[in-house]
Amino acid sequence: MSPKKRKRRKDRPTAPVSAAAPRTREADAPPARTEGRISRTPVVVADPPDRRITLLWVVLTLVWALGTFLALANLLFTAMDLQDAAVAAADPTAPAPQEAMDAVGNALVWVLVLALGVPAGGAVTALVLRRRIAAIGFTAALVLSAAPLLWVMPPAELWDALRAHFGG
Repeated sequence: MSPKKRKRRKDRPTAPVSAAAPRTREADAPPARTEGRISRTPVVVADPPDRRITLLWVVLTLVWALGTFLALANLLFTAMDLQDAAVAAADPTAPAPQEAMDAVGNALVWVLVLALGVPAGGAVTALVLRRRIAAIGFTAALVLSAAPLLWVMPPAELWDALRAHFGG
């Protein structure tokens, strides 16, 4: 027997416990914890986050960042094509061709979907999945996208442009 076990056995009281004596809670309870004593309670380590959810956040972030940039570039080039068509027209007061207006409307819809819809959808998804940090990040992305967009084109003008595009 090791010296530690021998020492522990010597410290125990040698008074025998009679079989007739009832056991009390104090006798069944573990000894009170003292300073310097090591706890043998196992530590629960949280599982790593699900990789599919992490992939979802990465994809949504890339779609928002790259998609918004590309949609804005598409809107810019489409508006430049419309401007070139207006300059090349014989009558400058004539309305723009319907195909060019449809292209500008489609480009505007893509900007709105990618700049506002993707971060809003990501924030709602993060709230549903109870991911607080992701919800904060996508809400910040929504604010970063919406503030300049609504500053350049106020909501009333934006609504009129969308209504004209979808209404014909």
